[in-house]
Order: sequence, then structure tokens, then C-alpha cells
Amino acid sequence: MGVAEIGDKSLFLTILLIIRYQRPLLVLLGLVAGISANLALAAGVGTLLADWLASDVLGWVLGASFLAMAAWSLFPESQQPPDPTSSGGQFMTVAVSYFLLEMADKTQLATLALAARFDVFLPVLAGGVLGVVMVNAPAIWLGQRFAGRLPMTRIRWLSALLFLLIGLWILLEVSGVVA
Repeated sequence: MGVAEIGDKSLFLTILLIIRYQRPLLVLLGLVAGISANLALAAGVGTLLADWLASDVLGWVLGASFLAMAAWSLFPESQQPPDPTSSGGQFMTVAVSYFLLEMADKTQLATLALAARFDVFLPVLAGGVLGVVMVNAPAIWLGQRFAGRLPMTRIRWLSALLFLLIGLWILLEVSGVVA
């Protein structure tokens, strides 16, 4: 799931929030809270879909989703997230910012698709949150120091390649070419 986060707008939000608040633990805990709520929603919808759709249909949808995410990864996302201001305090501002920012994002859609395909909630949720945290945690701790030096174009292409390979593998599995 972390692949969906590479070069994603949440990475830029992380950098902006750490610059703004200068409180790494606050940003990390807000990230975990917001992403957990967002991905719990996605995993819940995904497990409901698993009950309604045949597994081979879900496999095709999952494979196609990963191919779409491969293409989506090639296009840079806006580096200007909404201004995270609220009256609920810094923690709520951070958590709500991540929750809203990830709506209909690659990570949320991948979580939904994986939960639907495997009809499990908690492992998919845990993997999604862990993936997001693993990609964003270094940005929290390194902040502004290296943000301008990252080769984002190369990172986007690598992310797209990984999504492409995963999508093709799933489609080959569903079609019976690979067992």
C-alpha cells in the first residue's frame, strides 16, 4: 500500500504540517488517526463488495484498478493541499486534513479493492495504515531538509512500474495464465 503514497499529495501535506507545527509526534499521531479512519471506511466498503460480487469479477476489477493507478502515478499531484485550519486544535486539524485529503485517492481505492478481493477488513486496514505511515514518517522526521532534493519524476515512474507489475500479475492470475 505504501507504493500508492510515493509522490502522493499526503507526502506534501506531511512536509507542510511539520514545517507549520514543528511537532513530529503530533503530525505522526494525526496522520495515523486520519488515515486509519479513511482506510477503515474503504476497507469496510470493500468487504461489503466482496459479499456482492463474484471473486473472479473482483480479481478483474482489482487488476484493472492497479493498472489505472499505474497510469495515475505518472501525473504529479498538486503540491498545495488545502490550508489545514480548524477550531478543533492542532491534532484534529492534522487528522481531519489527512482524512479529507485521502478521499478517492489511490491509497483509499487500493484499500477498497484489496478488502473486496480478499474479503478481510483488519489485515487490509493495518497494511494500508502501515504503508502510509512508512512512506510519510521519514518526511515527518526529515521535513523540509530534503524535500526539495527528491527526484520526484523518477519516484513517480518507479511507483507506476510497481503498480503496473502488480496489476498485470493479478490479471494473469485471474485469467488462469499464472497459478
